[in-house]
Amino acid sequence: MLQVGQSLARRMALPGASVEPIGLELTGFCEQFVSDYHQAKEFHLFTCLLRSRHSVLITPIVGLHYEHSKLTQMSESLTVAWRLTTEGLVGGCELCAGTLADYVALLQAHLLKEDRFYGVVAHLLDDSDQAQLGAAFAQLELATATAGGHERYVRWAVDQATRA
Repeated sequence: MLQVGQSLARRMALPGASVEPIGLELTGFCEQFVSDYHQAKEFHLFTCLLRSRHSVLITPIVGLHYEHSKLTQMSESLTVAWRLTTEGLVGGCELCAGTLADYVALLQAHLLKEDRFYGVVAHLLDDSDQAQLGAAFAQLELATATAGGHERYVRWAVDQATRA
């Protein structure tokens, strides 16, 4: 999805760019899948780690949580920019392009940090922690699947990846 976002941002930054239908789906993906689903899973992980008295992890957890907040704000800004663009805002495509490019850049950097963080903390979770997280993740997936968001966006992301 990062490549789709980068590509769309580049196209929308071009002179004479027009609104592309994929932009609306992409903003929905950013808002619902990344902000709602992905961040909710990490909240459970962070809570589990801190509850297990791994206080040395507070600083990286706070940093990752801050980036989650920033990504959510940027996602909301992208949604507004996209709406204004579809309503004919002069300069709207450029606004969407810049917001989307910034969002993708932050998300890329964030995902790299998370990968490193998970590599470090994976051994800190005992069987009980793993079971708690598994149950919380399953409940979250059920709730988002019921709302139609999670599975729909997974299928959409896979479809976009096969086209790229």
